[in-house]
Amino acid sequence: MEWLLTEEVILSLVTLAAAGLLVLGTLKLIAPPPAEPVRPRARELSPPGDRAAPPFEDRAAIALRLGRMLLDRAHADPDPTSERKRRLISRAIACLNRGVEAAPDDASLQEALSAAHAALWTTYAQLGLERLTREMPWREKAGVSTRL
Repeated sequence: MEWLLTEEVILSLVTLAAAGLLVLGTLKLIAPPPAEPVRPRARELSPPGDRAAPPFEDRAAIALRLGRMLLDRAHADPDPTSERKRRLISRAIACLNRGVEAAPDDASLQEALSAAHAALWTTYAQLGLERLTREMPWREKAGVSTRL
């Protein structure tokens, strides 16, 4: 019995691999794999006519409630210049703007929106004063107050 040379073994393995790939390619051409089932999206389950938008009054009430809740959370933040506080106030303004679009004559929405804008400007002013204090340390020594 004579041992096979390394080149012959390698050639045999490569030939087997090539034959296997040829068979797989042929099967893929003959019978393609089954396609993924298409799942309907949640919004496509019902026709557009069946979906009813909430009434404008409901949108205004929801916007007012959410806007006030976001403003309360922002006011509860102990750091007056935190990114979280600014983000909460900005979200409250966006929410209240949608409420004003739904009910432009609602006075409580207008008041809440004005309060949110005032809170945002106060936050920006405090942030600016804090930055000025950092940039100009001699101002703090001069006795100039940086609190609003």
